[in-house]
Parts: sequence; structure tokens; C-alpha cells
Amino acid sequence: MNFKDAKSKSVRKRLLGVAITIPAVVSTGVSFLKMIYFRLDDGSQLGSMIARPFKELTSWAYQHTPYLNFFWEHSPLPDHLNFSEVQNYYFLAIYLLIFIGAALYASGAKLSYRLAKISEKIEDQILEESIKGTAARSREEIERSTEIPSNSVFSQFHQLYLAPVVTALLGAALVKILGI
Repeated sequence: MNFKDAKSKSVRKRLLGVAITIPAVVSTGVSFLKMIYFRLDDGSQLGSMIARPFKELTSWAYQHTPYLNFFWEHSPLPDHLNFSEVQNYYFLAIYLLIFIGAALYASGAKLSYRLAKISEKIEDQILEESIKGTAARSREEIERSTEIPSNSVFSQFHQLYLAPVVTALLGAALVKILGI
């Protein structure tokens, strides 16, 4: 792919990454708040006392975010006691979208950084050719002739494979501490 194709690919990857990550983060947050609201209270007096501030926080968030009604209505309600529930699979899929979107964004940002370095080298080459007095090529000609290797999103081990596991373990520890 040439310079201009790489530039547009970089922008597309970053936009797609943001378009995937933001709704996934909001949906995951809403799902977690719904889980706290509906699953924290075990019916005992102590459980009700512990759950009350969290329920009030979730209720406040629900009342003060009318623009998130779609997420409040459609985000899955995970059940940590029964892992075979369909809602858990939906939650897991949305949770993984966070990291896929972040990897896409990071891939686009990495390509953009690489393109900035290449752009500087192109400017240096144009300057050198003009100093030598040789037939200087235009910037567009150099950009068209420059081949840029493609990088894969799936080669980002940390963001796609390690980060979801670490975050899930931290979330599980939080759920255990809260006693949900």
C-alpha cells in the first residue's frame, strides 16, 4: 500500500476503534451497574444495608442519564452465579469488543506515527535532491512510490489477549469483595 492509502487506512482504523470502544465501554458499565443493583442484595439485613448505597448510586445514574436509555434497556444483565446464562455470553462479547476497538485504535495510531516519520524522511529526501541539483521528484511522486507494509491488529498481544484476562480477574476480585 502506498502513502496515501496508508494514511486513509490509519484514519479508518482509529475511527472504527473509537466507534467500537465507546459504546462497548458504556454498555459494559451499564451492565455492571445493573448487576450491582439487581444481584447485590441477598435478602438479609446486612446484605440490604451493604447494597443500599450501591443501589442509590445506580438509581441516580439511571435517572440522570436519559440519553443512555438505549443502553439501560438493552445492555445484558450478567449472572455471576450461573455462567451458562445467555446474558453472560452477550456481556462477554461486548466486553471483548472494548479490547478489539482499543487494538484497532492503537493499530491506527501506530500507523499514523509511522507515517509521520516517513513524511519527515520524504521532506529530507526532497531537500537533499534540491541541494544536489538533481532532478527533484515531487512529494506526490515520492508518496506514490513509497510502499508501506501493512500491520495486523491481531499481532497486538497485550491489548487483545492479556488485557482482557487481567481486567476480568480484577473485576472478579471486585465482585468477590462486594459479595455480589
